[in-house]
Amino acid sequence: MCFSSCRSIIHIASWGLMLVLTANLTLAAPKNLEEISKLLKEPKNKKNQKQVLDFFQKRYQKEKDLTKGTHRHLIQRTSDGGGFAGWFLKADPSAEVIIYAENHRQWPMIALGDSGYFARVERFPNFSAAHYRYSVNGRRLPAGRYNRFGFESYEWKPESLRQPGVPQGKLIQMPAFKSTKHYPGTVRDWWVYVPAQYAKSNDVAKLIIFTDGRGYCYGDGNATIVLDNLIHAKKIPVSIAVFINPGVFPAQPNGKQESRNRSNEYDTCTAQYATFLDEEMLPLIRKQYEISKKPEDHVICGASSGGSCAFTAAWHRTDLFQKVISFVGSFCDFRRIEDYPSRKKNVVPLDQFGPWKTAHDYPGLIRKQDPPKPIKVFLQDGDNDLDNKLGNWFLNNERMAAALAYSGYDYWFVTGHGIHSSRHGKAVLPDALVWIWNSKQSK
Repeated sequence: MCFSSCRSIIHIASWGLMLVLTANLTLAAPKNLEEISKLLKEPKNKKNQKQVLDFFQKRYQKEKDLTKGTHRHLIQRTSDGGGFAGWFLKADPSAEVIIYAENHRQWPMIALGDSGYFARVERFPNFSAAHYRYSVNGRRLPAGRYNRFGFESYEWKPESLRQPGVPQGKLIQMPAFKSTKHYPGTVRDWWVYVPAQYAKSNDVAKLIIFTDGRGYCYGDGNATIVLDNLIHAKKIPVSIAVFINPGVFPAQPNGKQESRNRSNEYDTCTAQYATFLDEEMLPLIRKQYEISKKPEDHVICGASSGGSCAFTAAWHRTDLFQKVISFVGSFCDFRRIEDYPSRKKNVVPLDQFGPWKTAHDYPGLIRKQDPPKPIKVFLQDGDNDLDNKLGNWFLNNERMAAALAYSGYDYWFVTGHGIHSSRHGKAVLPDALVWIWNSKQSK
């Protein structure tokens, strides 16, 4: 009798312990977006909703206003190159909240009880992107700088990895450069790469300029590794590379904050930036190193606005640059609406809307330029690049490639499914450099 009763007591106690353990497992705080996505599949479960709410509120506790929809989304990357995206918004608890993205995609957000907060988590594969806006009761909220994301994963080529037995060049950080002529008041960081094969006594080196320089001389797959490998293998000539950051106006004692001069330098489609290099920065390089004076021995490379800037430099100063490498180039319309001719008077102001104002004009200029300019151009872009008020960036790169083909330029346009980043460009940098120096045929 005692044995039977004791066994029953133990059995009940075991069930109790299991219930406690189960409850604890259920209430365990989610650690990532993948776990949150599972909880959101049961939207009527109040305990799950509370966990989701706590998860997002903890991560957005410093955000002052979550009703505007301009705050950053959450991202969790996965091993397959894709990842999870998480959205969080505050609105009236009874509102209908939907996330709209290009290509007719939409994701209804889930109300977290009567808290006034809404959440959504979606998984995206590699080579996918979303440029999104929130909709509250049918009204689209304005897009902000963070209303886009994407996933892309490219394999590095052997030339982008350190190889045994390959001598390494020197990367020298130069003293901060202060412009006094073309961009007076700006200060910029810059670096010079000197290959191991360079010897001042008997070598005349080629020249490569990288805009947004720091992003190309540090980190995985950086250009110094690529140059080491390609120069050692004699796939490209001995080249000195100069990595130049955009200028900034330093903060002032009167409280004025630091401001960037990047758009003024890169998106203003005049000869100014190239002339700045020629007259202010390159003389310092020419003094110290033997650099070829031939423009066909000079490459300028960059991504985004740095890519269109590279083309601008060569377009206006073919006496300085005749080789261009552009990754996800910003060949878009950067005009403000007030820069357009007046709809009432239909008059173009003399100081506005000029032919060099925006890189969006280049395809037309390329077609009309006769004879073609002596420029060789490498373009790269992905079909998940930006699509915003400045234009469809991938289509604008296609327009560039079509214009170059029509006019008989030596060019190569590499396409992919990537987003607006330099990842794909860096992955194909070895191919770009070999082609830009050696090939005589367009691809």
